[in-house]
Amino acid sequence: MQLPKGYVIIREEELLFMQQQMIFFAERIKELERQLNKDSSNSHKPPSSDSFRKPIQNNREKSNKKQGAQPGHKGTTLTMTEKPDKTIFHPVGGKCDCGRALKNQPTINVQRNQVIDIPEKLTEITEHQIEVKQCKCGQIYYGKALSMAPVQYGSRIKAMSVYMNNYGLLPYDRLQDFFFDCFDIEISDGVLVGANEKCYVNLELVEQQIKDQLKSGPVVHNDETGLRCEERLNWGHVSSNKYYTHYGFHPKRGIKAINDINILPDYKGVSVHDRYSSYDNYSCEHGLCNSHLLRDLKGLVEDGKSWASQMIALLLKAKKYKETTILSKKIRTEIFSEYDRIVSFGFELEPVLEESTVKKRGRKKKTDSLRLLETFLNRKDQILKFFVKEYVPFDNNLAERDLRMIKLKQKISGCFRTKTGAEIFCRIRSYISTIRKQGYNVLDSIQLAIEGNPINFPVITTEQ
Repeated sequence: MQLPKGYVIIREEELLFMQQQMIFFAERIKELERQLNKDSSNSHKPPSSDSFRKPIQNNREKSNKKQGAQPGHKGTTLTMTEKPDKTIFHPVGGKCDCGRALKNQPTINVQRNQVIDIPEKLTEITEHQIEVKQCKCGQIYYGKALSMAPVQYGSRIKAMSVYMNNYGLLPYDRLQDFFFDCFDIEISDGVLVGANEKCYVNLELVEQQIKDQLKSGPVVHNDETGLRCEERLNWGHVSSNKYYTHYGFHPKRGIKAINDINILPDYKGVSVHDRYSSYDNYSCEHGLCNSHLLRDLKGLVEDGKSWASQMIALLLKAKKYKETTILSKKIRTEIFSEYDRIVSFGFELEPVLEESTVKKRGRKKKTDSLRLLETFLNRKDQILKFFVKEYVPFDNNLAERDLRMIKLKQKISGCFRTKTGAEIFCRIRSYISTIRKQGYNVLDSIQLAIEGNPINFPVITTEQ
């Protein structure tokens, strides 16, 4: 039988192969589209990777509250001081409309207005005159002074440079512009570097004290981020709680870095983190960051996974219970039972992985939905740790906020040129963050550190 022109015979096995190829490419296109739609709101990707072409939607739920301060908010208002530094009297002059001279009329009141400003001259130069005497035997003696250098910068200026470089995150060139414009001081790189190095050396014992306090606390938040140094990718690690922060610099990300920093190896409380596998190697209790889980669940909701939307509602419900209600046994049972039901429901909806005709080495590839379901199944106690223990938070946002300073430092000032510079920044920033959390004045505390008397932090062993 002769076929019409343009027709060809396709064998059954060829047709089957083409159908398999079509199914494969359709799934591949779907996977690529899903990856393209990922951003910081529905995955672990950082906000810096978000595309400008796609509008970003965060996970916050809108409330019925009006914008601005809420009822009960303690505002801040400028208040008058009873002892102003300078007083300027503004007398009434001229004549009244009736023709009488006002300067001869009695004063019935003096209205007070105060202006808070910065004086034009912000620097103060103190001359130290050191007496020199010589004994009849020829021995020369000098009066006691802090330094024999003819001209030097005081500890306040050095503290300001450390403050602006490590807290304000200004690079050296802009810091030099700041000193020239505001103080009329031309300060060298050597002075700025020397102030940082001196502060770093004097904070060695304080850094160990911060580590010891974190080890003894009931909860510690852990996270890490990439840190460019010497044109290579290194890592900045943070361990923190409400009162203490420790930043550690290390070339590695995983277990070796965590062991060298030496906070988690001996820790016995609850470590809150984002499921990075290296943290699971330590014998302390673990609490997972539910904000990360909510973002992953949101990505699955966009893929049409109904179990994910139910789990989002459950986690937020449990969070609200904890914030507004005394958690009774009945409420705990309700949340745990609903959690198990949603996980079981999710597994029922998951398609069975079929055996491929092509044998491949290694484990079978699992869908994102199945991997996340297995996380909820195997790590239930860690996910709901916040619901079981009152002092464990819902998320790891504290560590993320602390860690954000390392990213801001790189965005504003660029990467670190030396490992020493990165280590100096991490130690000083640990001190500054801890100072800020405990309510001390940052500039005064840095000045004390430069002078060799850093703040001795009180022992705090409970989360409030």
